[in-house]
Amino acid sequence: MRVFAFGALSFLCLLVACGDDDGSPDTGMPDGGMVDANADAEREAFCNPPELVWSTERVDMVVGISRDALLSVARDFCEDITITITASTAGIVEFVDTVTIPARTSRADVIFTALAEGETTITATYTDLPGTPDEMTFSTTLDVRVQDTTIPSCEGSAAGNLGPGGDLRLDDDVTGLEVPSGASRDDQFRVEPFDATIDCASDQIPEGYVALGPAITFGPTHARLNREIPFTVPVKLALLPENARRGNVEFAYSGPGVSTARAIPVASPDFETNPGYVTFFTSRLGTYQPIARENGPQLRERTFTFRGITGVSMGSGGAALIGMHNPDRFDFLGPLGGPVDWIHLLNYIRTWHIGGFCTEQERIDDPEGCDGPADTARTPNTIDPRYEVRQDFEHWRYEDEWRGHGGTFDRDEYLRLFRDLARMYGNPNTTATLDPTGANVLPPGIPDSDRERTNEDRCANPVVIPPCEPDGSGGCEPGTGFFDEEYNATAQHPAITFCDGAEVIVDGERDHGVWDPTVQPQPDPIEVALAIDYNDNGIRDAGEPVVRQGRENFLDCGVDQVCNVDERGYDPITNPDPNGDDYDFQFNPTGTENNWLRDYVGAPVAGCDSPVANPIAGEGEIFFDDGMDAVPGTAQLDEGGFDNGEGDDCWTQARGVAHMLANNPRSFVLSADESTLRDLDFFSDGGIRDLFNFASNQNHLAGAFAARGLPLTLFNSHAALTYDGLFLDEDLRFNNVDWRETGKYVHIRYGNVDASEGALAQGDGQHVGTPNQVLNRIISVMAWMSQRWPGGDRRRVTDRICPEISPGCENMNQFTIDFASPTTGRTGPAAIVLPPGYFDEEYQDVEYPVVYLLHGYGQEPMDLVATGIVIWNFMTARTIPEAQRFQKMIFVFPDGRCRGDECVKGTFYANAPEGTPDGAQMETFMLDLMDYMDANFRTKRSETHMVYE
Repeated sequence: MRVFAFGALSFLCLLVACGDDDGSPDTGMPDGGMVDANADAEREAFCNPPELVWSTERVDMVVGISRDALLSVARDFCEDITITITASTAGIVEFVDTVTIPARTSRADVIFTALAEGETTITATYTDLPGTPDEMTFSTTLDVRVQDTTIPSCEGSAAGNLGPGGDLRLDDDVTGLEVPSGASRDDQFRVEPFDATIDCASDQIPEGYVALGPAITFGPTHARLNREIPFTVPVKLALLPENARRGNVEFAYSGPGVSTARAIPVASPDFETNPGYVTFFTSRLGTYQPIARENGPQLRERTFTFRGITGVSMGSGGAALIGMHNPDRFDFLGPLGGPVDWIHLLNYIRTWHIGGFCTEQERIDDPEGCDGPADTARTPNTIDPRYEVRQDFEHWRYEDEWRGHGGTFDRDEYLRLFRDLARMYGNPNTTATLDPTGANVLPPGIPDSDRERTNEDRCANPVVIPPCEPDGSGGCEPGTGFFDEEYNATAQHPAITFCDGAEVIVDGERDHGVWDPTVQPQPDPIEVALAIDYNDNGIRDAGEPVVRQGRENFLDCGVDQVCNVDERGYDPITNPDPNGDDYDFQFNPTGTENNWLRDYVGAPVAGCDSPVANPIAGEGEIFFDDGMDAVPGTAQLDEGGFDNGEGDDCWTQARGVAHMLANNPRSFVLSADESTLRDLDFFSDGGIRDLFNFASNQNHLAGAFAARGLPLTLFNSHAALTYDGLFLDEDLRFNNVDWRETGKYVHIRYGNVDASEGALAQGDGQHVGTPNQVLNRIISVMAWMSQRWPGGDRRRVTDRICPEISPGCENMNQFTIDFASPTTGRTGPAAIVLPPGYFDEEYQDVEYPVVYLLHGYGQEPMDLVATGIVIWNFMTARTIPEAQRFQKMIFVFPDGRCRGDECVKGTFYANAPEGTPDGAQMETFMLDLMDYMDANFRTKRSETHMVYE
């Protein structure tokens, strides 16, 4: 999870002239913040007449409501500008006939009230130096259409075979769907040709919504594709309630598994390519209808803390954890490409990262077929084909030829990640002790002192738990017999600690992620798990399985306790989910079947550490109370054995799993009260080719907002934020985005599904992404915060980045402190970037919002300071009009690296559970740092504002 490496950030810095005092206004990028206030040439360029532009090409409305449009100039101006506004047809809309944009600002909000049906062209005109030889006139037009209140109709039907490069349309030649030509490729995004239909359907308007267009059925309705494809349907934006915008358009969906229509998010809606229609991306066929909440956004009172938190990779998980644990401290939460849902990630690690082995029974039934390495073919075929990749323990994913990873994630790096997760949360694979204050890093039967041995010693001399030695009463002698239902059901084989880390070498190059069985001993202890040593040679050989005992077994069939295959009407193709309870982050985010978690109803069982219910009808999904080894009758931890949880009427999980789920950001969203969520805005992203599957992982956190009935907006690139059909990431210009439209809960899956080989080589959709994607990821979340915080200082100021005192730098505004947490006693660095003009006399009464940006795995706070400098330049760039300029903010880069014996390389910004040796308390450290910032810098105090939400 080492993200935004120096190379990528250096490129980003070059793109925006970081620290360059001579930034050119012709580049479209900000300068370095230095302005000579006495330079006539600079002032003349600054005071050139402005170009006028409306924020949109068209406004649609119905009689009796009002809508606004932003009128902007291309740059700040030296004097007040008075703009005349006229209409080509009188009596259609009411508006003011003149608008003044004050000096050195750049935008005015013009409100139109619909009087009568019809169309008119609104022209805004400004004349510079009237009556002189240098007179110049600038104008821009806006189409306003006042329409009737009828819903657009659907007419006709269509049918035909649809494959890559084809489309199917109704008679209007617009309504329909298409399959991009790239879907012919032989990978997880392939779409086979199919017989498609389009038909008009009856309205399906959920309670509390109004229709914006007709319902249209795309068939076959059971089709679920391996990629999202574009659908186009009529939409009448005029029917949006007052104060609603394009980002408030939602879609009612019904189809197999969703018999009662519900509002769902769809990706990258485009309202401009075909006015009167909307094109969106989704992967399921069925019936779709554009809708909006009938009351639209409402004016309400909201208190802003003027604090935001964001992070990359490991820092993304930390931002989600800290932000959602402390929602009263933050307005904005921006996790970017990291582990934000432990329910999904733990299942992925369990199923694929440590999967691919033959079970003991399979070895008995097919000894020849199982005499070999782990195989991905033995993992379940239940991966989401859109954004996830199947793998197995001996073949971890890494595309060597692609950039954009942010680091080389070899097996050694993976092992460090797993070890650090166990240090910061507790071992999620086993429970070592029932003592809640005891160490829980190593598996049961392995003394915690084993961690104190050197790696060389641990790898050369593994700890062995011998096969079961009968004790004469049906049990095993103490210290023998490690049972496991999958791989060692009779404990006839020893269980061993083992090492890993060596990778296959091909022609002198490492095949990253692929285990090399020829290297013995392997160099790195895996620490968190045991292997079953079938040949009793004290080494984990190819195909010898890694034990996974993170929880008791259960049937993930939903709270109705009926699995899909037993549901009435089940058909694997046309009706795979008759009861409609399959979990899907987008189409059924409240589903309980196949959601990787044991769900329950009713009150928790008394005496159980986790909220579980007895395995009887009506109280939750059925579980098997055989302990974590899943073998009945084995000795428990308190009996000198290695099992835990058998026969206690509780669904038992490893202590690490329980701690992760108790601190899971998605769990917080699902359980928080509505008022808390309404005061916490959310912006996330993930790459569609991320080797950690973080586009998918972040899908599930984002889907939790939809599960709470909140309007989630999805985008398949940062450029799609403009709603105009320009989906290439390279096209993003943050000052062209109307951030009022993007919504409060935003999730972006970046990367082009059909990227060229060149783009793939640059890292398209990868953990970090291409250089353009790196830039877009940081800029978009910061612009979103900046534009959604009310008020803010956007004045241009003469200043420069000063990392040290020198001529021209009387004060440092970029520096690192060694912060000592008064609560935890931990000391760690924190980098700080103060905004332009912070030390100027005229700004001494100005307070500033604070953004906390958390770094990735293996990094230091200073590794991300370049991002703060990039944004610093956007705060004072003369090439960006004031209204679109970033408001001045303080940036803080906290420490998340392991210090002392806390862990190996990364803390994940969590508070380690009680009993963890030298366990870091990083969430507490972070909160203490926030208090320090408030006590020592001019951080903005809370304010209450009226907002439409």
